[in-house]
Amino acid sequence: MSLQKPPTRASSSRAAGRILVLLVLALGAGIVIYTAVTNQRADLTEDTRTAALELEDTSLVQGIRINVVTDEGGPQPVVILHDVDVTGGMILAGLSRSLGDPYQGVRLDLPGFGYSDRIPTVDTRYTAAGMASIVAGVIQERYDSPVTIVGIGFGGEVAADLALTYGDLVAGLVMVDTDFWAAPSLEVSLEQLPWVGKAATYTWETGGRFALDTWAPNCDAGGWCPDDQQLAERASIVTIESSTDAIWSFRRTEEGALAPSNLSEITVPVSYVWSTDGDVSQETVDRLTDEMASLQVVESASFAAHLEDYPAVSQALGTLTGP
Repeated sequence: MSLQKPPTRASSSRAAGRILVLLVLALGAGIVIYTAVTNQRADLTEDTRTAALELEDTSLVQGIRINVVTDEGGPQPVVILHDVDVTGGMILAGLSRSLGDPYQGVRLDLPGFGYSDRIPTVDTRYTAAGMASIVAGVIQERYDSPVTIVGIGFGGEVAADLALTYGDLVAGLVMVDTDFWAAPSLEVSLEQLPWVGKAATYTWETGGRFALDTWAPNCDAGGWCPDDQQLAERASIVTIESSTDAIWSFRRTEEGALAPSNLSEITVPVSYVWSTDGDVSQETVDRLTDEMASLQVVESASFAAHLEDYPAVSQALGTLTGP
């Protein structure tokens, strides 16, 4: 019996290299298959046309039908702008109805969200400045005097741009957990990619397996959880045609916002609600107070004050007019 020589280091390295190549190829094939299947699922399940929706109140601005919900309240309208959320202003009903006297909450679904028309391609109307111009059109159509704006997250960026560019329409501004300088998360970075980004958007933002976790990320930790009615309405909204394409296009649109370099030029009263258990850092709040010397900050021991601590937002509204 003859003895064989043990494998050399070079042959072991080649074997390991082949295995690595096979793993990379398998991963690539898996990504291609998952992306193709997911993109097809989005196109098949999102089959409700916005034109067929029987909406109670809308405004047509720049060719986009904007859904508007006016809740019961006092004589002073407060226009509420939502964060990046496929449901738009739907989950802000509790906040809108809890503002107290003398306010009346008015919830707008920004273009591409909620029940407003979708823009399924990259479009300047998805920038903070573009959306501010559309919101300005809604305000000009409906109100004879300046209104107060409450903007949550990205909605705060839109609101800030509105206050900068259309200051004559804004009586005061409340930003809730708005971070002008936040780096995109891994999920958002994936959503910004061509082709694969649509599948990522469906997965995390609209009808995919992780979408509900993204929608209510702190539910298991004691934060906001949707009720059955909200879950049912969300399930309806994500069937609207091009919902995934719209958010994917929003993610890929250059921000083009003026706000980060011009915050000091906002002349209307401004207040900021900071959810101290949320994603906005102390550094961001400090930077905002440096940019805006007269900024009033209201702290809320919550993950998301607009969903979990309505009195904090009402308190911030009160600081706009003083005691």
